[in-house]
Amino acid sequence: MKMKKIALSIVALSMLSIPSLLSAEEENDDFSWLDRYTWAVETGGEVMTKIGVFTDTGSTHNPKRDSQNIAQKHDGGELYRSEITAKLFLNQEIGDETSWHAGLQINKDGNQIDGYDFTRKNSQFDWLRELYVDTAAGNMSWRIGKQQVVWGKADGVKFLDIINPTDFRHWGQDAMSDSRIPLWMITGEYAIGDTDSLQVVYVPQVEVTNQIPGLYNTKTGDQGQEFVPLGMETMFGQKNGFLNIGPELGMVSGAFTQGFGQLLPSMVASTNAAYGTSYTNANILQLFNGMTVSQFTGFDGSNPAAGKPDVSQFLGSTIANGSGYIPGSFPSGVTGNMMLSGIVNNSQTNPQATGGPGIGAKTNLMGVSLNTSSPTTMFDYMGDATFATFDAFVGLKTKHVKAHADNTVAEGNLGFKYAGTTSIGLNYTLNYFYHYDNNPVIDVSWEGTNGGTLTANRTVGEFAANGAPAAPGTGAYKTSTMNLLNADGTAYNYSVNGPATMVFTESQHRINTFGTSFDYAIDNSYAPVILRSEIVYDKDTLQPVVDLGKLAYGDFDGAFTNQKASFLNYVVGLDVTVLTNLFVSFQFMDKWNLDYKDENVQYDGNSKSYGKFTANPATMSLSNGFRKAQEHQIMYTFFLSKPFMESDALRANNIFLLENKNGGYWDRFDVEYSYSDDIILSAAINQYGGNKNGVFGQFEKMSNAQIGFKYIF
Repeated sequence: MKMKKIALSIVALSMLSIPSLLSAEEENDDFSWLDRYTWAVETGGEVMTKIGVFTDTGSTHNPKRDSQNIAQKHDGGELYRSEITAKLFLNQEIGDETSWHAGLQINKDGNQIDGYDFTRKNSQFDWLRELYVDTAAGNMSWRIGKQQVVWGKADGVKFLDIINPTDFRHWGQDAMSDSRIPLWMITGEYAIGDTDSLQVVYVPQVEVTNQIPGLYNTKTGDQGQEFVPLGMETMFGQKNGFLNIGPELGMVSGAFTQGFGQLLPSMVASTNAAYGTSYTNANILQLFNGMTVSQFTGFDGSNPAAGKPDVSQFLGSTIANGSGYIPGSFPSGVTGNMMLSGIVNNSQTNPQATGGPGIGAKTNLMGVSLNTSSPTTMFDYMGDATFATFDAFVGLKTKHVKAHADNTVAEGNLGFKYAGTTSIGLNYTLNYFYHYDNNPVIDVSWEGTNGGTLTANRTVGEFAANGAPAAPGTGAYKTSTMNLLNADGTAYNYSVNGPATMVFTESQHRINTFGTSFDYAIDNSYAPVILRSEIVYDKDTLQPVVDLGKLAYGDFDGAFTNQKASFLNYVVGLDVTVLTNLFVSFQFMDKWNLDYKDENVQYDGNSKSYGKFTANPATMSLSNGFRKAQEHQIMYTFFLSKPFMESDALRANNIFLLENKNGGYWDRFDVEYSYSDDIILSAAINQYGGNKNGVFGQFEKMSNAQIGFKYIF
């Protein structure tokens, strides 16, 4: 950038530093009155704009919806980014060993949603980008203030580059120097000899995490933002997010009794000999306590001779009412599946045809029918949940709680880096960072109306073939029923205490990171080659583990847990310049989960097995079985860069990232043309593809083309 000198008043400068003005050489004839009370500050800046359009037709993962709850799609060629950013840089020397720097910016994107459309604190578009003081004394130098520190050597990924969080709003399309979020910190570096050094980094600002689309505004799930990943959609999406599915699940639970009362309108009182209890239509569901969702949706009283189960076979044929109906004789061929689907999806009151009244669900609770073999909806996954379990969900509420670490001296992150060079020219670093993970975690828990913690409790019941309770060891089948307990172990009753709340707590977790990096230049007669690598060991990172068995019977906080795991991440890169000035780079990367889980579990003595596995937090979704992670998440990158024209005024770059297992990829081709010292023009194409459940393939419909303009002053 270009710098100019301006005069700032002593009042303005006193806000930045308090150096002495009394050392001015008053006898100097050229030292004016103005010079005595002002300093020369170098300034510069940039004004830039980026315009982008989609190159494919599709929709985001958490799209905006019309009044009919239909996802809105974008068309190829539709504008998605119209961003303008103005930056101002201030620099000043204060004596021989001290200087300060400030970076201010303002940003506006007319095509973005709230929170992404304007300058925002603790993001890459924070209005105060940087503000720090550099000073040195002897072999020791310090940088104090808001800054970014770079440890890594890898291209396109961040293994060792862990000091500053990242803003993922454009999913890697921005330069790393732009997408990093500067933090308030202190860095000190001690020079050891001519080549080695020891750096210490202390970061008291620890509450800032990676900015992941979908997590900024959890009430909407950042609805309409282009790069909301599947994992965030699963937590907070308007249709697929558990935060919104929960309350509608509570509405369905409350509607079952009403649905049965309307389905059997003439039932005034019934008696089941197996239970020996009288029931009215207000509490008819008590007869179904041991019945699961799968059992209920399988009922079809219209043709029991064809082998379709009949409700009467479950409850016994002694239940009757004034019209001669038994619960298995659903009128007009209505099935249990139709009734459940009707309650979830319809808003009419038409029990003969739909099993209403329905709640008109706007979330992904259930489709036309239950499909437990290839689940894609919430009820698909909950096929083994009993009707008694749903008592705990009546009126269910949800909330998101942000419980990040405090910005205190004691909570600060602390890191060390030793950098050295061997006698053969090998450059290396040894790194250690004790820190809060930049990726926040989401924990699920229960809370009562008084704010007290509730505990999920599972009980196992045995039932005879007709659904009557059976003595231990004599039942035809077993079921698991979930209920909630107060802190004293007593049962939580929603009808007395009010609806329970499912709490999604976003928090941070301490980990230890050990790392090393090196680069080595290999001279040869053909072309210079640089070999480089990073190796990083993360101890006690939290990984999401999904237990589909616990989810099947309705244990939500048990189904989604965060468990400790250690990771060994490494990258090996090879850089070479050929054909005079064509730069070629290749990288192999492996993210190795040393505590990877992938097993089958059984519950309650039943033979059915369920998957329990490490999930991929970026791609897990209702639509893909919560997407298993990979023990070895391997990727490759291939990068080309070549200058053209006189003075290398035009440069073309292409980086290609490929997922080993899923075939997902991201290819970015960009060109930059220096029209003059003041004006730079640019263009880029970002193409995503491959498996739609992969890290890159999930954004295939977000592929785009951009043009940019930058003016430097």
